[in-house]
Amino acid sequence: MEINEKKLISKWEKKIKFLNRPDENLFKAKNSDLIFVPIFEKFLGNYVTLKYHQKVLCIGCHTGKWVNSIDHQTNIKGYILDQSIRNLQTSMHIYPHFNYEIASSNALPYKDKKFHYILINQPFDTFLEKEELIKEFQRIIKKKGKIILYYKINLFFNRRQQLESMFEAVGLQIENITHYRGIEIYEIKNKGMA
Repeated sequence: MEINEKKLISKWEKKIKFLNRPDENLFKAKNSDLIFVPIFEKFLGNYVTLKYHQKVLCIGCHTGKWVNSIDHQTNIKGYILDQSIRNLQTSMHIYPHFNYEIASSNALPYKDKKFHYILINQPFDTFLEKEELIKEFQRIIKKKGKIILYYKINLFFNRRQQLESMFEAVGLQIENITHYRGIEIYEIKNKGMA
């Protein structure tokens, strides 16, 4: 088998360029948020049914372990987006079969109507410029796609009205809200989709 040296060098140059990009602030990561990762992962594993080879964007990969556990249940086409180069480096080496991008702004680097699911494994209150990000979610989600995000439960504040107005402004709606082990999980879809 002949190895194309130029192609290998080109791939390595792209990988090095990718890994040396600076971190940007898409969300305010906190160490305390890591306690919610296994809770959200368990919810997805128990209550969300993905189909074979669906395109799934996972935002906030935390080294990719939870994306890989989803992939083991149902073979998905996984796309991982994170602002932490360190997390992405670790994930790329352990799970090379996923597609990776660094979050460098609210403009997400994907084509229109690309994903069946967008799973956000970072509490949504930690995101900066939520309205801009929601517009991007609406742009890249398929017509019958679904966005799943969560908040830490706050007994003194009802987020539903605030979120409904943000989603309605771009043609999305809340399909379901689930309270699960200290987090409030929102399932969002395009308006008018059954």
